[in-house]
Amino acid sequence: MKRVVVSALLAVCLAQPAAQAVAQTVSDQCFALGDIAGQVVSWRAHRKTRAQALEQAARYYKDPADREAVDAIIEKIFSPDAPRMTPDQASMAITSDCLKKKGQAPAQ
Repeated sequence: MKRVVVSALLAVCLAQPAAQAVAQTVSDQCFALGDIAGQVVSWRAHRKTRAQALEQAARYYKDPADREAVDAIIEKIFSPDAPRMTPDQASMAITSDCLKKKGQAPAQ
């Protein structure tokens, strides 16, 4: 029984860093970008500045393609002429835009 528990714990510990590394690659995943957009709108609603949002994103997204995608979302949401949206609205809008760019139809 101990061997099974130790093996399970070891498997979880080894799998966790791998899962985190995969989760950090988001630039080509439309639904992940939509989730990020929802988070960015939440930051804006809580009075975080554009600079603070860019700094926060820099801590979590190290891949250059990811940074470019996340920075573009931040710029779009923090744009002075950007409409105020809820996190859900932002998520749906960014996901839809991404799917259109990739030539996929968004789910109805």
